[in-house]
Amino acid sequence: MTDTTPAAEIPRSPTVERVVAAAEVAAPAMTTIILPFLDAQATSTVCCLLAAPVAVATANFAGLISPAALDRLPGGDILGAHRVPAFVSAIATATGAATVTLQGLPGVDALLAGWMTLPSVTGVVSLAWWCATGYVAFALRQVLGNRRRRRAAAQAPLPQPAADSLTGAQREVLERWYTYISSERGAHPGQELHLTAHGPDAWEGVIEAAPGRPVTVTPETISGVYRLPPAWVTITRGPHESARNLLVRTTAPTVEQAQYSELEALWLRRVATKSGCMPGTHLEGAIEDPATGGVAAWIVADEETDAISMPEPYRIAGALRTTTLLVSVEPTQNPRKAILRLMDRSPLEDGQPLPGPQALKANPNGFVRLGTGISGRPARLQLFDPAGGARHALVAGVTGSGKGGVLQLICLSYHVNKIAIIYADPKGSSNPDVEDMAAYAGTGKDGAMGALRLAYAILLHRIAQSQGLRMKNFVASDDRPFVAVVLDEFAQLLSEKSEYMKEAAFIIAAIAEQGRSLGMAAVLCGQILNLDKMGSDTSIRDNIFYGGALVLLRSDSAQKHRVDLPDSFDGIDPSKIPAFWKADNDTLVYDPTVPEDDPSRTFGVGYVVGPDERAEMMRAWILESAAGLFDPDQIAHPADFPGWEDREAIATTPVGPAAEEGEDGTAPWAPGPATAYGREPTAVEKILTVLEERRDPLDLEIGYLHIDQITEMTQVALKTVANKLTELVKAGTVIRRTGTPGEYGLPLPKSAEAAEA
Repeated sequence: MTDTTPAAEIPRSPTVERVVAAAEVAAPAMTTIILPFLDAQATSTVCCLLAAPVAVATANFAGLISPAALDRLPGGDILGAHRVPAFVSAIATATGAATVTLQGLPGVDALLAGWMTLPSVTGVVSLAWWCATGYVAFALRQVLGNRRRRRAAAQAPLPQPAADSLTGAQREVLERWYTYISSERGAHPGQELHLTAHGPDAWEGVIEAAPGRPVTVTPETISGVYRLPPAWVTITRGPHESARNLLVRTTAPTVEQAQYSELEALWLRRVATKSGCMPGTHLEGAIEDPATGGVAAWIVADEETDAISMPEPYRIAGALRTTTLLVSVEPTQNPRKAILRLMDRSPLEDGQPLPGPQALKANPNGFVRLGTGISGRPARLQLFDPAGGARHALVAGVTGSGKGGVLQLICLSYHVNKIAIIYADPKGSSNPDVEDMAAYAGTGKDGAMGALRLAYAILLHRIAQSQGLRMKNFVASDDRPFVAVVLDEFAQLLSEKSEYMKEAAFIIAAIAEQGRSLGMAAVLCGQILNLDKMGSDTSIRDNIFYGGALVLLRSDSAQKHRVDLPDSFDGIDPSKIPAFWKADNDTLVYDPTVPEDDPSRTFGVGYVVGPDERAEMMRAWILESAAGLFDPDQIAHPADFPGWEDREAIATTPVGPAAEEGEDGTAPWAPGPATAYGREPTAVEKILTVLEERRDPLDLEIGYLHIDQITEMTQVALKTVANKLTELVKAGTVIRRTGTPGEYGLPLPKSAEAAEA
């Protein structure tokens, strides 16, 4: 059923090796003696035929033939073992043939008997030729002279454990192996079986070949010898390269055992060989995968393999006899392990509609769920990092891959999480629902460029505020929210053919480099990841790829080679995602009587990777339109930006290279002096604010709040609230309510206390 070694030629029997050795010894003399008696045409033909073995022997001697190529050559094992004698024989044979061709019979006489004329030049050449011929015979003497010893060994009794330690069934196993497999006349001479366990349902052993030789026994051979199905035989790697572990079932395995053992055997035979797509690996822990209804298993590197190499999707699918949509190989943080999923039907085929906008609510770390991975895990994308600021994102895929739907989901996520959207759509009609969700939307090339200019002005303002107020980390609030700058069909503005390329690239590069820590994310959506489609600016590509998340849908085959994708994409080729879910059609001739199977598209199928996430095939939520899922009255906008009322004027004023080149006489917007507007209040300020709101407007009585109410209203940790209240009570700023623990309030003004007294 499997063989964990490369598909090598079965080693030649000793008889074949002796015949080859005899031919090597006889070739120089026989060629020199016979050629003179042939006519000129026959001589030329023989010389041409001799050129091939001479060339092969010379290349083998010089090390020009790799071990792998040598293994694939017929008789390659013998050629490798006879490396020097074969070369010397080839040189001597070629010398004889050349002498006959150039000098005829006089030359033959000189070559064969010239040694008698020593110390002449002819004598030296003749002596050297005879020495070379004699060396070949001397070097191969053991091969030529051990026939009798081999025959005696073949007639010797089979080495066995003590007779009293073997049962009849064990003896039968060993005798069959020796008779039909390991004996001189067997299928694999010299490949012995050492029986290690024997039971009523199976037996195990170790197959050992001669030192330095691979084990070539196959399950098919064992099946024929013991009259069992090949699927009942499993061969795995042994303790060294000349040994293999063997498990033979004598009863039919269960359905589960058959499925998993067959997969493991198929892996070893098709995938794990040196010429396979994941050499030096094996499967462990194969189990049923409830998420896919198929099988999941660990791909583990063999002892001699340092790290797993991720395969091309087409190769692994072909090796496992399936399609690219029904097999998944996921890398892990451990370079020696990966996850294999093999399915009969992809769980992504049906797709899942968006349950509702509440499903896009971010968790405390800023992650939202865009859909479902093939493993059943949520496919996530990080919108923001509470400690690191905004997160950039890029969505790429060809037309019809579903990138517009994914972008719509991302923007709806921004809306649900109160993130302001600045939307630039050079095409003008890419996503109308996103326009309606945006605080500012610019359509068409001019309008999209205006949206980018407005985003750049917001960036300048936040840079000035951060510098003036010495704000290290961005903290979002209702007045100072995160801002997502979404550029749809980015090649329309960033490609070299765009009139706005320099200005657009300048703005996007600035946001990509500086926006993250200022709460501004750049979100690009397009078809091609070429650098010349991104303003020819590596900072745009690198900061967005490695500072955010990448959603890669169906694309062309060169996509992954155009950029340095994260390591998580190793072995992933999004061009292998087909456009439709459709079974293979094995019919060569069209039959009009067979009903057409109209396929459904694979839109939304791709890979998503965020910080510390691994690439996994997923399918995004199905969302035809976001209309009705967002609240027009709850659209966030950057209230901290003082130029918001002048946004239309700002959008028409060129910036960066366009302003420097004097394309427009209007001066670009510039930030004013830094103010404390939008600064996140401290815990003490928040506590005093909520207590002040509780104060009696007439100052007739103290308004108290319980500490739990204060914690909920300030959104500050309970422990922090308790510590700060203790400090404020000691300072006399806040008082405790007598007789009611846990309630606090602001003291009455002095005048109110005097009037009450």
